[in-house]
Amino acid sequence: MSKSIFEKIIDREIPSRIIYEDEKFIAILDVSPKQKGHTLLIPKIKKENFLMESNETRNEMMAIIPKISDLLKKSLGATGIKLVLNNGSSSGQEVFHTHIHIIPYYDAKTEIEDNQIVFSKINSNKNG
Repeated sequence: MSKSIFEKIIDREIPSRIIYEDEKFIAILDVSPKQKGHTLLIPKIKKENFLMESNETRNEMMAIIPKISDLLKKSLGATGIKLVLNNGSSSGQEVFHTHIHIIPYYDAKTEIEDNQIVFSKINSNKNG
């Protein structure tokens, strides 16, 4: 069976802009963002979707979301965050490897910036 795009990113076979990583999860900027800073939180061990994950993994993912959300708010000036979970093709899931979309929103209309610019802004705020 071939690897999913996320497995290739986790294995560093495909470059990505990683804004968070620990031993179990990775968060990357989406290559086709809906908003500036659109991020995907992905478990490193592949399950088809969120509903197939263990309670432990789901809880750990939920605990990471505020950290990423705070980073996006601080770095990009986001004022709101939308979480999107597609489970199954009929719901719009395209990559069958669990992931949560963390999509920042803004009070004013904001143009989608190049991901390298967004990545630089986020990295400058990671430890600050």
